[in-house]
Amino acid sequence: MKWLALVAFVCLTALAGAQSSSSKSSRQVNGPPALGIHWAKGARHAKSAGSPDMIWHNGAIMTSSTVQAIYWGASWGNASFVGDKISGLDTWYTGYSNSNYAKTSDEYTGTNGKVGPAVSYLGHFIDSTMSSGGGNVGAILAEVCKVIPNPVSNGYYAVYVDKKRSGNYCAYHSFGSCGSTPVQFAFFFNLDGDAGCDPGDTQTGHSQGLAALSNVSGHELSEARTDPRNGGWYDSAGAENADKCAWTFNVPYVTFSNRSIWKIQGEWSNHAYDSGTGYPNRSGQNGCLDGH
Repeated sequence: MKWLALVAFVCLTALAGAQSSSSKSSRQVNGPPALGIHWAKGARHAKSAGSPDMIWHNGAIMTSSTVQAIYWGASWGNASFVGDKISGLDTWYTGYSNSNYAKTSDEYTGTNGKVGPAVSYLGHFIDSTMSSGGGNVGAILAEVCKVIPNPVSNGYYAVYVDKKRSGNYCAYHSFGSCGSTPVQFAFFFNLDGDAGCDPGDTQTGHSQGLAALSNVSGHELSEARTDPRNGGWYDSAGAENADKCAWTFNVPYVTFSNRSIWKIQGEWSNHAYDSGTGYPNRSGQNGCLDGH
């Protein structure tokens, strides 16, 4: 989600700016909140923007996405902590590709074409070094540039850390560069036992931690595909497609292309709103789709 309120995160901006300035020869990062970071807020704090349709901001979108996950922190070597999270998210990303859920973003276009539903998931990496808490966005980009062997310009790199949430957001996405290669990336807290980021999945058999991560993973990936570098789609209040439907669930569960089943929020569709075919978000605007 776009945030323009500088007061709460001015210290984070300073940190990200310092990180970026010290390492521009190898990477460039866009830090919070005014330079391109988008937050998935906790359920208790989520609000939908008042503006209905999203507006194109004259830039590119992601016509296809190459996705890799990074599990960062010493706890990812502990089987009891890992549980079903890594294997479950491998299944999630594989099934997301060409799913009806992914196709809810197909209507959006940019200077480089149209958002497509294909996602090439290339698997995950585990980095057992001490993880960052996410406040220094430059550190998250640095982790991507360190761990991913050959980053690509249509890459989306999801960084899952073992640290508990601090602040009122569950995850975020942003963008930067590894050397001369532009990349998109996202950050996710450890959401085990976190009621503020819990979608309340009680029937799929997924652990609570996996259910929470899979829901916000849908939020961030959908936003990155439609607004990867601030030139894509968001409304007059800065809300992207997932922000506008945050914490709204049309049906109990959504089936992905590999037949895996998830409790996952909807995504905003201008067409659904304009044609009256969507379901309501938290503001009662009927523009949300989940592809069920």
